[in-house]
Amino acid sequence: MDLNTIFDGWGTELLSLLICLIFGGIGYHFYKNGTIKQKQEAGNGAEQKQKVSEKTIKDHNDISQSQKAGDNAKQEQTI
Repeated sequence: MDLNTIFDGWGTELLSLLICLIFGGIGYHFYKNGTIKQKQEAGNGAEQKQKVSEKTIKDHNDISQSQKAGDNAKQEQTI
């Protein structure tokens, strides 16, 4: 098998696809590591607290907090 014929068409396309998948996976890994998601749900009379420490904020670029509760609930979110 000649290397010139491998890279004439399909070989080049498959190689570029493989490289894109590798770099895309690396980029996705770094994106997910830079994300903090907190979610809480509770019923009536619940007390909920969410806190993200300052040390953690320095290492992450996307922070999302959400809380959902029923009547007479106490909720607190701090960053």
